[in-house]
Amino acid sequence: MKTLLIDTSDQVLSVAVTDTIILGEININIKRTHSETLMPYISELLNMTNVKKNELEQIVVSNGPGSYTGVRIGVTVAKTLAVALNIPIYTVSSLFVMAASVRGVVAPVIDARRGNVYGAIYELDGESFDTLKEPMYLSFEEFSETVKDTGAIVIGNTDLKQNFEGNVTHVMSRVGNVVNYTDALVEVDAHSVVPEYLRISEAERNWIESTSEK
Repeated sequence: MKTLLIDTSDQVLSVAVTDTIILGEININIKRTHSETLMPYISELLNMTNVKKNELEQIVVSNGPGSYTGVRIGVTVAKTLAVALNIPIYTVSSLFVMAASVRGVVAPVIDARRGNVYGAIYELDGESFDTLKEPMYLSFEEFSETVKDTGAIVIGNTDLKQNFEGNVTHVMSRVGNVVNYTDALVEVDAHSVVPEYLRISEAERNWIESTSEK
């Protein structure tokens, strides 16, 4: 099935078109907001692969965790396209998207700021996978302890390596790689797709703190 895949959960913007195999993909890490670049890159990718919008049969979008703004942009665009084209939409964890580029036991990690991370642990062989630890939000120290003795390779942005005892292997998320792992996809109603932030936003936290002081 011709599928458009979208991941804007972190710094890297990743879009792909697949039809059993990857027909084309764009993976880019530039200092421009995803709101500026996502739709132009989708249009460029469809032109590159000679696939028309009305030929798309389903959409896959990473719904977090990750950047609040980035996740929201990807989910909103995916929902809009799915409704307009009247096609199914599937969600996938942004942590799994990162892990799908690697084989073996891997622990993808995304900086959640304030000394915290989003992380998970998977075991993948290129065709099937096991979730050893579901996506979670915890401190660097807690995640390091969770990964310790699992034999997992920690993957993510190498800027995070100073926060871990071991090395962090740099991996750029390529959302097209989830084409090999259809069991990781969750079909949802297009009107009810929501981001999975795993924590409240800073604005919500500030509001709670301000109201609790009154």
